[in-house]
Amino acid sequence: MKKIFIDPKNLDYSLLKEVATVIQQGGIVALPTETVYGLAACADREEAVEKLYMIKKRPKEKPFTYVVDEPKKAMNEYFSVMSPFGYRLVEKYWPGPLTIVYYSQQEDKIIGLRVPSHIITQCILKEAKCRIFLPSANISGEKEALSSKEVEEIFNGEIDLIVEGINPLYQRPSTVLDLTYHPFKILREGVISEREIINVFVKKRITFVCTGNTCRSPMAEFLLKKYLRGKKPYLENRYEIISRGIIYFEGQPLSLSVAKILREKEKIEVNNFFSKKIEREIILSSDFIFTMEDSQREYILKLEPIAEGRVFCLKKFLPSDLEKDVPDPIGKDYKIYEEVYFLIKKAILELIEWL
Repeated sequence: MKKIFIDPKNLDYSLLKEVATVIQQGGIVALPTETVYGLAACADREEAVEKLYMIKKRPKEKPFTYVVDEPKKAMNEYFSVMSPFGYRLVEKYWPGPLTIVYYSQQEDKIIGLRVPSHIITQCILKEAKCRIFLPSANISGEKEALSSKEVEEIFNGEIDLIVEGINPLYQRPSTVLDLTYHPFKILREGVISEREIINVFVKKRITFVCTGNTCRSPMAEFLLKKYLRGKKPYLENRYEIISRGIIYFEGQPLSLSVAKILREKEKIEVNNFFSKKIEREIILSSDFIFTMEDSQREYILKLEPIAEGRVFCLKKFLPSDLEKDVPDPIGKDYKIYEEVYFLIKKAILELIEWL
């Protein structure tokens, strides 16, 4: 049973390629993760999967967990569309010690999937370019291996290769969360506690959207934060409030006119705000999205039709005589900025009652 040491601070890509090739050719390789050691096998090679079941003494009715090198691959190639809660979990804990069980994109199957944060294993997974199972390195039902020495003691001569580098950081298994249950079911509490999972579930995400994320949407963001805290303080920790723009205009500071209005009329000091463009992940992870114009709502739904029912135009929270798109004040007189401010504030105060 061969061992290979890979220095995480000076990655040798010839060694990464060597390990990946062993996996591609049907070998079983022990890989370190941030939790425990795992046994990697190519999921597309029947003989490798059979051997993995045999050496782990695992019942065939218990499927193995897939592993990928980065979250986008998991979302784009493996999982079906999830709830906003699922995407917030991915955003917070992947790469990391969380295994998610959910519906596959193919054949309506249920699969387990994980994205480890261990740099050596990430690089090997990327290099392998095949679907990979990575269950924990143990005999089914027994203690997981936490070092290469323990792997060797458990599987003496039964696996092809052991990779050494950084030993598992947490020294305990990942948390396994089943999202096919509503809202969720913890199958195994590991590194991430039940309380941490609940905190992600209860904190809903509200996203305001305008064109460039320098005027209207940040104004709405900061007004909602202030008035939610003042009028319904018990809800303050129930919502994460952010803003985005629909054009590629990232890194711009808050409009000076908006900063002045917030400072003078609301006593809100805004520091270190920079515009960001809305991305698919933010659309999918938001429980509510409020746009300034109907055209922005249409843009978002064109990107992600699945968000229908969660995207609203802010004018719906204005009185009928004022129900119109919130105009873009950029480049206009300060008076126009003030008019936009009064419209947004009126809508925000009504939105708070709706929440």
